[in-house]
Amino acid sequence: MNFYLSKILWIFLNPFNLFIISIIFFFIFNYSKKKIISYFFLIFITLYIFIVGCSPIGKYLLYSLEKNYHNSHHYSGTVDGILILGGATGPLLSREYELISLGESAERLYEAIILMKKNKNAKVIFSGGSGSLDFPELSHAKVAKQFFESFGMKKRNIIFDSKSRNTYENILYSKKIVKPQINENWLVITSAFHMRRALLLGEKNNWDLIPYPVDFRLTKKIKPSFNLDFYNNFKIFQLASHEWIGLIAYYFMGRINTIFYEKK
Repeated sequence: MNFYLSKILWIFLNPFNLFIISIIFFFIFNYSKKKIISYFFLIFITLYIFIVGCSPIGKYLLYSLEKNYHNSHHYSGTVDGILILGGATGPLLSREYELISLGESAERLYEAIILMKKNKNAKVIFSGGSGSLDFPELSHAKVAKQFFESFGMKKRNIIFDSKSRNTYENILYSKKIVKPQINENWLVITSAFHMRRALLLGEKNNWDLIPYPVDFRLTKKIKPSFNLDFYNNFKIFQLASHEWIGLIAYYFMGRINTIFYEKK
């Protein structure tokens, strides 16, 4: 139930959708001559364009998610297991064109190959089913399997979880499958901005995961400033707000113990 509810709520909380909905309401109330309400939406739209489209708020929000993991991918200790979170593939396009379709988070996959070659005895699990309401039969795990096999990993014993639909299920199902021991060192590979949620979920489920972040979207040092790059500013804000909303939602659902604590 929570999975479907989150998908529906995101339709309205999505920053770009919120912007479009506000414009629609402005015209509706303006046409119906309810000027006070229409002025309210006009003011909101104007402020929204300025804050989201011109200000560095999106970069600040995203940077706050990535900054603690800038050097975490240099882990050199013993690796007993590797957990790879899905989201880097395009299952629909992969099926449509019978090709391996990758997205912006492709580093999750090819960094995993590097790690697997360095740690040949480590257990490996890829967790990623379908997060789509329209195509629940599709699976990131299926595409990931094709990807790994195309890079000569066919003989590697990789476990593929195709049932998990979100980060909460990624951690929960993976732990049930691999049954990690207390003294085992498990790396988790995911995008840097997504790492906090993965680690906090692991902590909540008594699984002390070691971060191996990839797919950084910002440099280590940023100089946020006001600009007119509306598209990129909206894109960054949408990415950051999606993750922050996810953290807040998981906290109030009791899936994580905190929002702001960051494991290094």
